[in-house]
Amino acid sequence: MTVGTTDDFKSIPVLDLTRVETDKAGLLADLRQALVHVGFFYVKNHGIDVDFLDATTAKAIEFFDLPLEEKLKADKINSPTFLGYSVQGNEITKNKKDNREQLDFANELEEFWKPGQPEYERLTGPNVWPDEAAIPGFKEAILEYWDRTHELSNRLSRLVAEALGLAPDALEKYVTENQQHRAKLIKYPAVDELAPSDGNQGVGAHRDTASLLTVLYQANDMPGLQVQNHAGEWIDATPMRGTFVVNIGTGLEYLVDGVAVATTHRVLNPVPGKGPRYSIAYFQGARLDQKLYPTPIPQEILDQKPTNVVTDTAGFQFAALYAQNPGLYAVVNRMSSHRDVAGKWYPELSKEHGIDVSGTNAGY
Repeated sequence: MTVGTTDDFKSIPVLDLTRVETDKAGLLADLRQALVHVGFFYVKNHGIDVDFLDATTAKAIEFFDLPLEEKLKADKINSPTFLGYSVQGNEITKNKKDNREQLDFANELEEFWKPGQPEYERLTGPNVWPDEAAIPGFKEAILEYWDRTHELSNRLSRLVAEALGLAPDALEKYVTENQQHRAKLIKYPAVDELAPSDGNQGVGAHRDTASLLTVLYQANDMPGLQVQNHAGEWIDATPMRGTFVVNIGTGLEYLVDGVAVATTHRVLNPVPGKGPRYSIAYFQGARLDQKLYPTPIPQEILDQKPTNVVTDTAGFQFAALYAQNPGLYAVVNRMSSHRDVAGKWYPELSKEHGIDVSGTNAGY
Protein backbone atom coordinates (compact mmCIF):
# COMPACT_ATOMS: atom_id res chain seq x y z
CA MET A 1 0.00 0.00 0.00
CA THR A 2 1.19 3.50 -0.82
CA VAL A 3 0.14 6.16 1.66
CA GLY A 4 0.78 9.83 0.92
CA THR A 5 1.34 12.80 3.17
CA THR A 6 -2.40 13.30 3.47
CA ASP A 7 -3.02 9.73 4.65
CA ASP A 8 -4.36 8.82 1.21
CA PHE A 9 -3.94 5.45 -0.47
CA LYS A 10 -3.09 4.38 -4.00
CA SER A 11 -3.36 0.62 -3.60
CA ILE A 12 -5.05 -2.00 -1.41
CA PRO A 13 -2.84 -3.67 1.24
CA VAL A 14 -2.33 -7.44 1.28
CA LEU A 15 -2.24 -9.17 4.67
CA ASP A 16 -0.78 -12.65 5.18
CA LEU A 17 -2.70 -14.43 7.93
CA THR A 18 0.16 -16.83 8.66
CA ARG A 19 1.72 -13.86 10.48
CA VAL A 20 -0.71 -14.57 13.33
CA GLU A 21 1.81 -17.24 14.33
CA THR A 22 5.07 -15.52 13.35
CA ASP A 23 4.54 -11.74 13.73
CA LYS A 24 1.14 -11.04 15.25
CA ALA A 25 2.08 -7.56 16.51
CA GLY A 26 3.23 -6.55 13.03
CA LEU A 27 0.12 -8.03 11.43
CA LEU A 28 -2.16 -6.12 13.83
CA ALA A 29 -0.29 -2.88 13.11
CA ASP A 30 -0.72 -3.38 9.36
CA LEU A 31 -4.37 -4.31 9.83
CA ARG A 32 -4.95 -1.18 11.92
CA GLN A 33 -3.39 0.93 9.14
CA ALA A 34 -5.75 -0.69 6.61
CA LEU A 35 -8.82 -0.21 8.83
CA VAL A 36 -8.14 3.42 9.67
CA HIS A 37 -6.80 4.71 6.36
CA VAL A 38 -8.22 2.46 3.63
CA GLY A 39 -11.23 0.40 4.71
CA PHE A 40 -10.22 -2.43 2.36
CA PHE A 41 -7.56 -5.13 2.44
CA TYR A 42 -6.75 -8.46 0.83
CA VAL A 43 -6.09 -11.57 2.92
CA LYS A 44 -3.99 -14.49 1.74
CA ASN A 45 -3.04 -17.79 3.40
CA HIS A 46 -6.44 -17.71 5.08
CA GLY A 47 -6.95 -21.47 5.30
CA ILE A 48 -9.56 -21.92 2.54
CA ASP A 49 -8.11 -24.15 -0.15
CA VAL A 50 -7.90 -22.78 -3.71
CA ASP A 51 -9.22 -26.08 -5.12
CA PHE A 52 -12.34 -25.65 -2.99
CA LEU A 53 -12.74 -22.07 -4.24
CA ASP A 54 -12.36 -23.25 -7.83
CA ALA A 55 -15.03 -25.92 -7.30
CA THR A 56 -17.40 -23.37 -5.78
CA THR A 57 -16.78 -21.02 -8.70
CA ALA A 58 -17.60 -23.82 -11.13
CA LYS A 59 -20.90 -24.42 -9.32
CA ALA A 60 -21.74 -20.72 -9.42
CA ILE A 61 -21.08 -20.55 -13.17
CA GLU A 62 -23.13 -23.71 -13.66
CA PHE A 63 -26.04 -21.99 -11.91
CA PHE A 64 -25.83 -18.83 -13.99
CA ASP A 65 -25.64 -20.93 -17.17
CA LEU A 66 -28.97 -22.61 -16.38
CA PRO A 67 -31.95 -21.69 -18.57
CA LEU A 68 -33.76 -18.65 -17.21
CA GLU A 69 -36.88 -20.66 -16.39
CA GLU A 70 -34.81 -22.86 -14.07
CA LYS A 71 -33.19 -19.90 -12.32
CA LEU A 72 -36.59 -18.27 -11.87
CA LYS A 73 -37.70 -21.24 -9.77
CA ALA A 74 -35.45 -19.67 -7.12
CA ASP A 75 -36.77 -16.12 -7.71
CA LYS A 76 -36.65 -14.03 -4.53
CA ILE A 77 -40.14 -12.75 -5.30
CA ASN A 78 -41.26 -16.03 -3.71
CA SER A 79 -40.14 -15.03 -0.21
CA PRO A 80 -40.26 -11.97 2.08
CA THR A 81 -36.68 -12.75 3.16
CA PHE A 82 -35.17 -11.19 -0.01
CA LEU A 83 -33.22 -14.45 -0.40
CA GLY A 84 -33.14 -16.05 -3.83
CA TYR A 85 -32.43 -15.18 -7.45
CA SER A 86 -32.53 -11.75 -9.11
CA VAL A 87 -32.53 -11.43 -12.89
CA GLN A 88 -30.08 -9.18 -14.68
CA GLY A 89 -30.83 -5.51 -13.95
CA ASN A 90 -33.38 -6.12 -11.21
CA GLU A 91 -31.43 -4.53 -8.35
CA ILE A 92 -31.23 -0.76 -7.93
CA THR A 93 -28.44 1.31 -6.38
CA LYS A 94 -29.14 5.02 -5.88
CA ASN A 95 -32.17 4.74 -8.18
CA LYS A 96 -30.10 3.36 -11.07
CA LYS A 97 -30.16 -0.19 -12.42
CA ASP A 98 -27.23 -2.48 -11.60
CA ASN A 99 -26.09 -4.67 -14.49
CA ARG A 100 -25.73 -7.97 -12.68
CA GLU A 101 -27.66 -11.10 -11.84
CA GLN A 102 -27.29 -12.79 -8.48
CA LEU A 103 -28.42 -15.41 -6.03
CA ASP A 104 -28.69 -14.30 -2.39
CA PHE A 105 -28.31 -17.07 0.19
CA ALA A 106 -27.60 -17.47 3.90
CA ASN A 107 -27.34 -20.07 6.64
CA GLU A 108 -30.50 -22.15 6.65
CA LEU A 109 -32.95 -21.01 9.35
CA GLU A 110 -36.65 -21.57 9.76
CA GLU A 111 -39.14 -18.75 9.36
CA PHE A 112 -40.40 -17.59 12.77
CA TRP A 113 -42.09 -14.24 12.09
CA LYS A 114 -45.75 -13.87 13.09
CA PRO A 115 -48.06 -10.89 12.47
CA GLY A 116 -47.45 -8.28 15.12
CA GLN A 117 -43.74 -9.04 15.46
CA PRO A 118 -41.13 -6.56 14.15
CA GLU A 119 -40.94 -6.44 10.37
CA TYR A 120 -37.20 -7.17 10.34
CA GLU A 121 -37.89 -10.66 11.68
CA ARG A 122 -39.50 -11.45 8.31
CA LEU A 123 -36.00 -11.27 6.81
CA THR A 124 -35.06 -14.52 8.55
CA GLY A 125 -36.14 -17.73 6.91
CA PRO A 126 -35.15 -20.57 4.58
CA ASN A 127 -33.20 -20.08 1.38
CA VAL A 128 -34.87 -20.25 -2.03
CA TRP A 129 -32.98 -22.80 -4.13
CA PRO A 130 -33.15 -24.02 -7.72
CA ASP A 131 -34.34 -27.56 -8.29
CA GLU A 132 -31.76 -30.12 -7.21
CA ALA A 133 -32.42 -32.11 -10.39
CA ALA A 134 -31.43 -29.12 -12.53
CA ILE A 135 -28.09 -28.60 -10.75
CA PRO A 136 -27.15 -31.58 -8.52
CA GLY A 137 -25.01 -30.79 -5.49
CA PHE A 138 -25.49 -27.04 -5.77
CA LYS A 139 -27.15 -26.41 -2.41
CA GLU A 140 -24.60 -28.53 -0.55
CA ALA A 141 -21.64 -26.80 -2.24
CA ILE A 142 -22.92 -23.28 -1.66
CA LEU A 143 -23.77 -23.89 2.00
CA GLU A 144 -20.29 -25.34 2.55
CA TYR A 145 -18.86 -22.14 1.07
CA TRP A 146 -21.01 -20.17 3.53
CA ASP A 147 -19.67 -22.24 6.43
CA ARG A 148 -16.04 -21.64 5.51
CA THR A 149 -16.35 -17.90 4.86
CA HIS A 150 -18.42 -17.50 8.02
CA GLU A 151 -15.61 -19.07 10.02
CA LEU A 152 -13.08 -16.81 8.30
CA SER A 153 -15.16 -13.70 9.03
CA ASN A 154 -15.26 -14.63 12.73
CA ARG A 155 -11.46 -14.98 12.77
CA LEU A 156 -11.08 -11.64 11.05
CA SER A 157 -13.47 -9.81 13.37
CA ARG A 158 -11.40 -10.94 16.36
CA LEU A 159 -8.24 -9.64 14.69
CA VAL A 160 -10.01 -6.37 13.84
CA ALA A 161 -10.96 -5.92 17.48
CA GLU A 162 -7.39 -6.52 18.62
CA ALA A 163 -6.01 -4.17 15.96
CA LEU A 164 -8.23 -1.40 17.36
CA GLY A 165 -7.05 -1.94 20.91
CA LEU A 166 -10.03 -4.01 22.07
CA ALA A 167 -10.37 -7.49 23.52
CA PRO A 168 -10.58 -10.18 20.80
CA ASP A 169 -14.25 -10.88 21.63
CA ALA A 170 -15.29 -7.21 21.92
CA LEU A 171 -17.40 -7.25 18.75
CA GLU A 172 -19.12 -10.57 19.43
CA LYS A 173 -21.89 -8.99 21.51
CA TYR A 174 -23.07 -7.19 18.37
CA VAL A 175 -23.85 -10.52 16.68
CA THR A 176 -26.66 -12.69 18.04
CA GLU A 177 -26.71 -16.46 18.28
CA ASN A 178 -28.50 -18.07 15.31
CA GLN A 179 -28.34 -14.81 13.35
CA GLN A 180 -28.70 -15.08 9.59
CA HIS A 181 -25.66 -13.76 7.70
CA ARG A 182 -26.17 -13.21 4.00
CA ALA A 183 -24.03 -13.99 0.99
CA LYS A 184 -24.47 -13.84 -2.76
CA LEU A 185 -23.26 -15.31 -6.02
CA ILE A 186 -22.86 -12.56 -8.62
CA LYS A 187 -22.42 -12.46 -12.39
CA TYR A 188 -21.55 -9.18 -14.10
CA PRO A 189 -22.04 -9.50 -17.87
CA ALA A 190 -19.62 -7.78 -20.21
CA VAL A 191 -20.80 -4.53 -21.77
CA ASP A 192 -21.32 -6.15 -25.19
CA GLU A 193 -23.89 -8.50 -23.61
CA LEU A 194 -25.99 -5.51 -22.49
CA ALA A 195 -28.28 -3.06 -24.24
CA PRO A 196 -26.52 0.14 -25.40
CA SER A 197 -28.54 2.17 -22.89
CA ASP A 198 -27.46 0.01 -19.92
CA GLY A 199 -24.05 1.60 -19.46
CA ASN A 200 -21.39 -0.17 -17.39
CA GLN A 201 -22.67 0.10 -13.81
CA GLY A 202 -22.23 -3.39 -12.44
CA VAL A 203 -23.14 -2.04 -9.04
CA GLY A 204 -23.22 1.66 -8.31
CA ALA A 205 -21.00 3.54 -5.86
CA HIS A 206 -22.00 2.60 -2.32
CA ARG A 207 -20.80 1.64 1.13
CA ASP A 208 -21.76 -1.75 2.58
CA THR A 209 -24.40 -0.91 5.14
CA ALA A 210 -25.32 -2.38 8.52
CA SER A 211 -22.62 -5.04 8.35
CA LEU A 212 -19.36 -5.56 10.20
CA LEU A 213 -17.20 -7.09 7.48
CA THR A 214 -17.65 -8.09 3.85
CA VAL A 215 -15.53 -11.02 2.67
CA LEU A 216 -15.43 -11.07 -1.13
CA TYR A 217 -13.97 -13.74 -3.39
CA GLN A 218 -13.23 -12.44 -6.88
CA ALA A 219 -13.96 -15.73 -8.57
CA ASN A 220 -12.24 -15.16 -11.91
CA ASP A 221 -9.49 -12.87 -13.15
CA MET A 222 -11.86 -10.22 -14.51
CA PRO A 223 -11.27 -6.75 -13.00
CA GLY A 224 -14.06 -4.34 -12.13
CA LEU A 225 -14.03 -3.69 -8.38
CA GLN A 226 -12.85 -0.15 -7.59
CA VAL A 227 -12.35 1.60 -4.26
CA GLN A 228 -12.56 5.37 -3.84
CA ASN A 229 -9.68 7.03 -2.01
CA HIS A 230 -9.79 10.29 -0.07
CA ALA A 231 -9.04 12.38 -3.15
CA GLY A 232 -12.00 10.84 -4.98
CA GLU A 233 -9.82 8.69 -7.24
CA TRP A 234 -10.95 5.18 -8.13
CA ILE A 235 -8.34 2.57 -7.15
CA ASP A 236 -8.54 -0.87 -8.76
CA ALA A 237 -8.87 -3.88 -6.46
CA THR A 238 -7.33 -6.24 -9.00
CA PRO A 239 -8.22 -9.94 -8.60
CA MET A 240 -5.44 -11.94 -6.93
CA ARG A 241 -5.90 -15.68 -7.19
CA GLY A 242 -6.68 -17.40 -3.92
CA THR A 243 -7.18 -14.19 -1.93
CA PHE A 244 -10.26 -12.55 -0.43
CA VAL A 245 -10.93 -8.83 -0.45
CA VAL A 246 -12.27 -7.67 2.91
CA ASN A 247 -13.96 -4.34 3.57
CA ILE A 248 -15.57 -2.50 6.44
CA GLY A 249 -19.33 -2.08 6.71
CA THR A 250 -21.04 0.98 8.13
CA GLY A 251 -22.15 -1.13 11.09
CA LEU A 252 -18.54 -1.62 12.14
CA GLU A 253 -17.66 2.01 11.41
CA TYR A 254 -20.49 3.07 13.71
CA LEU A 255 -19.53 0.64 16.47
CA VAL A 256 -15.87 1.73 16.54
CA ASP A 257 -16.68 5.45 16.64
CA GLY A 258 -15.63 6.08 13.05
CA VAL A 259 -11.99 5.12 13.49
CA ALA A 260 -12.37 2.33 10.92
CA VAL A 261 -13.85 3.57 7.67
CA ALA A 262 -16.53 2.06 5.42
CA THR A 263 -15.13 3.10 2.07
CA THR A 264 -17.14 3.85 -1.05
CA HIS A 265 -16.70 1.30 -3.83
CA ARG A 266 -18.28 0.20 -7.09
CA VAL A 267 -18.05 -2.49 -9.77
CA LEU A 268 -17.81 -1.82 -13.50
CA ASN A 269 -18.98 -4.35 -16.05
CA PRO A 270 -16.18 -5.96 -18.09
CA VAL A 271 -15.26 -4.29 -21.35
CA PRO A 272 -16.54 -5.78 -24.63
CA GLY A 273 -15.08 -9.11 -25.62
CA LYS A 274 -13.83 -10.07 -22.16
CA GLY A 275 -16.74 -12.17 -20.94
CA PRO A 276 -18.46 -11.96 -17.53
CA ARG A 277 -17.02 -11.24 -14.10
CA TYR A 278 -17.98 -13.60 -11.25
CA SER A 279 -17.70 -12.96 -7.52
CA ILE A 280 -19.03 -14.38 -4.26
CA ALA A 281 -19.66 -12.05 -1.33
CA TYR A 282 -20.26 -12.89 2.34
CA PHE A 283 -21.62 -10.22 4.72
CA GLN A 284 -21.04 -10.53 8.45
CA GLY A 285 -24.10 -8.72 9.76
CA ALA A 286 -24.48 -6.68 12.92
CA ARG A 287 -27.47 -7.56 15.10
CA LEU A 288 -30.81 -6.01 14.19
CA ASP A 289 -32.74 -6.37 17.43
CA GLN A 290 -31.49 -3.28 19.28
CA LYS A 291 -29.85 0.10 18.85
CA LEU A 292 -26.09 -0.07 18.60
CA TYR A 293 -23.79 2.19 20.55
CA PRO A 294 -20.13 3.00 19.84
CA THR A 295 -17.65 0.84 21.70
CA PRO A 296 -15.09 2.77 23.78
CA ILE A 297 -11.89 2.84 21.71
CA PRO A 298 -8.51 3.60 23.34
CA GLN A 299 -7.58 7.24 22.82
CA GLU A 300 -4.25 6.36 21.21
CA ILE A 301 -6.22 4.53 18.49
CA LEU A 302 -8.74 7.34 18.05
CA ASP A 303 -5.84 9.74 17.61
CA GLN A 304 -4.88 7.82 14.45
CA LYS A 305 -8.00 8.88 12.54
CA PRO A 306 -6.97 10.41 9.20
CA THR A 307 -7.00 14.19 9.11
CA ASN A 308 -8.67 14.27 5.71
CA VAL A 309 -12.24 13.12 5.11
CA VAL A 310 -13.05 10.15 2.92
CA THR A 311 -14.82 11.27 -0.24
CA ASP A 312 -18.24 9.63 -0.17
CA THR A 313 -20.33 10.44 -3.20
CA ALA A 314 -22.65 7.56 -2.36
CA GLY A 315 -23.64 8.71 1.11
CA PHE A 316 -25.32 6.33 3.52
CA GLN A 317 -28.92 5.81 2.53
CA PHE A 318 -31.35 5.94 5.49
CA ALA A 319 -28.41 6.61 7.87
CA ALA A 320 -30.57 8.27 10.53
CA LEU A 321 -32.96 5.32 10.51
CA TYR A 322 -30.07 2.87 10.99
CA ALA A 323 -28.87 4.70 14.09
CA GLN A 324 -32.34 4.60 15.64
CA ASN A 325 -33.70 1.25 14.48
CA PRO A 326 -31.26 -1.15 12.76
CA GLY A 327 -33.95 -3.78 12.16
CA LEU A 328 -36.33 -1.46 10.34
CA TYR A 329 -33.40 -0.01 8.44
CA ALA A 330 -32.47 -3.47 7.12
CA VAL A 331 -35.98 -3.98 5.71
CA VAL A 332 -36.19 -0.50 4.18
CA ASN A 333 -32.76 -0.78 2.59
CA ARG A 334 -33.65 -4.09 0.93
CA MET A 335 -37.01 -2.75 -0.21
CA SER A 336 -35.25 0.14 -1.90
CA SER A 337 -32.94 -2.23 -3.79
CA HIS A 338 -35.49 -4.95 -4.70
CA ARG A 339 -38.74 -3.17 -5.39
CA ASP A 340 -40.59 -6.14 -6.85
CA VAL A 341 -40.20 -8.02 -3.56
CA ALA A 342 -41.11 -4.85 -1.67
CA GLY A 343 -44.26 -4.45 -3.73
CA LYS A 344 -45.42 -8.01 -3.11
CA TRP A 345 -44.55 -8.44 0.57
CA TYR A 346 -44.19 -4.93 2.01
CA PRO A 347 -46.48 -2.58 0.02
CA GLU A 348 -47.62 -0.44 2.96
CA LEU A 349 -44.16 -0.16 4.47
CA SER A 350 -42.78 0.80 1.06
CA LYS A 351 -45.32 3.59 0.75
CA GLU A 352 -44.57 4.78 4.28
CA HIS A 353 -40.88 5.21 3.43
CA GLY A 354 -41.38 6.76 0.00
CA ILE A 355 -40.24 3.74 -2.02
CA ASP A 356 -41.97 3.63 -5.39
CA VAL A 357 -43.09 0.09 -6.19
CA SER A 358 -45.45 1.08 -8.99
CA GLY A 359 -44.80 -0.84 -12.16
CA THR A 360 -43.35 -3.84 -10.34
CA ASN A 361 -44.80 -7.33 -10.64
CA ALA A 362 -46.14 -7.02 -7.11
CA GLY A 363 -49.41 -8.72 -7.86
CA TYR A 364 -48.22 -12.22 -8.74
